Amino acid sequence: MPEGAIPTTNEGRNWEHLKDELALLNARLLREVGRMRRGGEPGRFDHFQGLVLSEEEVLSFLEGGMDDAGRSGDEPDGGLREIEERISSLRGSGLRRRPPLIQLAELFRLERIEERCVILCLAPEIDWRYSKVYAYLQDDVTKRQPSVDLALRLFCAGARERVEARALFSPNASLLKNRLVHLDESAEGHCALPQSRLKLDERMAAFLLETPQLDGYLSEWVEFVAPSEEASEPALPDEFRERMLRLVEGCFAGGEAPVRPLIHLFGRRGVGRRALAECVSRRIGLPLLVADLRRMPPAGRAEALWRLGREALLLPAALLVEHFDDLLHEGREAELASFLDAAQEFSPLTCLSGTRPWEARRPGQFFLSLECPVPDAAARAAIWRESLRGIPHSLADDDVTELASKFNFTGGQIGEAVEAANDRSFWESQPPGSLNEALLTRACRGVATPRLGGLARKIEPCHTWSDIVLPESQMTQLHELASHVKRSQVVLDAWGFGRKFPASRGVTAMFQGMSGTGKTMAAGIVGAELGLDLYKIDLSCVVSKYIGETEKNLSSIFAEAQDSNAILFFDEADALFGKRSEVKDAHDRYANIETAYLLQRMEEYSGIVILATNMKQNMDEAFIRRMRFIIPFPFPDEAERERIWTKMFPPAAPLGDGVDFGWMARKLKITGGHIRNISLRAAFLASERRGVIGMDCLVEAARRELRKLGKLSTLEEFRPPGRTEDVFAAADVFAVAEAEVA
Repeated sequence: MPEGAIPTTNEGRNWEHLKDELALLNARLLREVGRMRRGGEPGRFDHFQGLVLSEEEVLSFLEGGMDDAGRSGDEPDGGLREIEERISSLRGSGLRRRPPLIQLAELFRLERIEERCVILCLAPEIDWRYSKVYAYLQDDVTKRQPSVDLALRLFCAGARERVEARALFSPNASLLKNRLVHLDESAEGHCALPQSRLKLDERMAAFLLETPQLDGYLSEWVEFVAPSEEASEPALPDEFRERMLRLVEGCFAGGEAPVRPLIHLFGRRGVGRRALAECVSRRIGLPLLVADLRRMPPAGRAEALWRLGREALLLPAALLVEHFDDLLHEGREAELASFLDAAQEFSPLTCLSGTRPWEARRPGQFFLSLECPVPDAAARAAIWRESLRGIPHSLADDDVTELASKFNFTGGQIGEAVEAANDRSFWESQPPGSLNEALLTRACRGVATPRLGGLARKIEPCHTWSDIVLPESQMTQLHELASHVKRSQVVLDAWGFGRKFPASRGVTAMFQGMSGTGKTMAAGIVGAELGLDLYKIDLSCVVSKYIGETEKNLSSIFAEAQDSNAILFFDEADALFGKRSEVKDAHDRYANIETAYLLQRMEEYSGIVILATNMKQNMDEAFIRRMRFIIPFPFPDEAERERIWTKMFPPAAPLGDGVDFGWMARKLKITGGHIRNISLRAAFLASERRGVIGMDCLVEAARRELRKLGKLSTLEEFRPPGRTEDVFAAADVFAVAEAEVA
């Protein structure tokens, strides 16, 4: 059988069984024709030649049988009894798979008269002339489908039995409740039950005739996965996978589960929920129906979900419903209820795949909600090595370990990153399949991009270690911060520190210093060194005056960033991470709840969180205690300011010969942020004058920056009397400004 093909139930007996059932039907149809002959007028359909069979043609068809069906109408009662005995023997036989009609009767607990109604509706699917027979017997050329009245006349002995059998066509009876047949009232509008026409469900016709196809409601959004030994193993911990397999094997130990397990699997994207469901279904020997709710057509969703459950019974097959979270949205309660009813009634095993916890235990139903764990760093390293197997690459073992430490990826995300990097190698004219660390790091960042909406702004790295000017102690701590992330897999997992210190997965740091001392630049440099995205949190969008909204925004930030291991940078953090106060009213209580919630989420986050503040004294002590790094960013001294001035101008900048950065550093005691502003303004002044960037441009730019800060009211009042107007006449200006800025 081709992979993915839907199996049939045929063992060579279905056609023989259908012929026997049709022979019994023919006998009953002949009996009804005889009744009409005794009470009707011969030749009443002569005017409708070609539209309906004549009486002679009806008799000839039913007595002679259709092609290859054998004669049945002239068989004695003993022959009919023999047929009934053959059918009965099939029911009690030890055949591995019995004919579909018998299976249908067992699956939906049909009575014998209900089986006959199904055959009555199936007959025109086998031979179109049955439609003409039905039109003849119903005295109407338009009624080519059997009516409830015709079924009752054929299969009931008298009026009382027909009245009692009407219950078989009630909405709660098996035929209609399970959509085996439908009442078709479209041609005549609302009519009495006996006049309603019976139409066999298309999926039931396919099932009885062993046509390998899915229900038409499912074809666009459901995939059939045959139990194949080639299916990939889930990238989940061995213990979790084995416990799941033992659980399901225990449920099916007797061949059929005494209960129908409903297992909710939730976790991050790519954690291996589908692979686990395939592994489980393969272990119990069932195919798997994978239903993607995001591909389901919008019309008739409740009916389609119900039919999904019924399809699992017909095949039979296990179910996996992907993107199950979509069914939990407001307004879809009817769809959820319809599916759960069908799953509880029909599906041998149902797996629900989502990203968040969900509990909906029903009486009498076996239900579990299980979180699929993300692989730890050691497991991630193994998955990286397996994914790179057979692909030419230049990564050393330490590079793989570093990737596993930096990116908190699932198995699916690792595979996606390898594929993306391999594709990217063609664009960058690399030899096909020649991967390196830089390619894989960029691919990982693309896979890990969080969806933070307007709550954060991504900062693109544009600086390197050589661009920042800090004392040696601070530079050492920044390098150490990056090293903690790179080597976390070795220390926490390989050396076992993660088990003794479970709250140490993430790295928290506080950058303390006044504005312009390089805190944001340092965060960007660390991000560039690690190849991780840096997101600056927009406090104006996070903090809300409405109770609970701030926590909701923070939860969204940490949840999205968790998948990518992104660096979260909270600037002016004292506004959000302030001290908890004594509770005097409801506002104090909720403010303290926000602080406690932040503490909790920071401890749970496995990435990097950097808090920047120029008022450490306003920070809550609990935050300070939880910081792995507290790095002060001091005001730069004269030598550091000169280095900053020098680094501000790129090699292509047209600097004048008389520029004296030492003099500027000595005269202006300002931070690197102000030096940057002055340097850029001086460059624009020089461009406007179509000259080089000389001391005159720097002095003028400095004067304007100081005036912006409110340190100088006018330039003239600081001009020393009797001095010539040259650039160094600004020395007195700087002397005054130096005292004011300091």
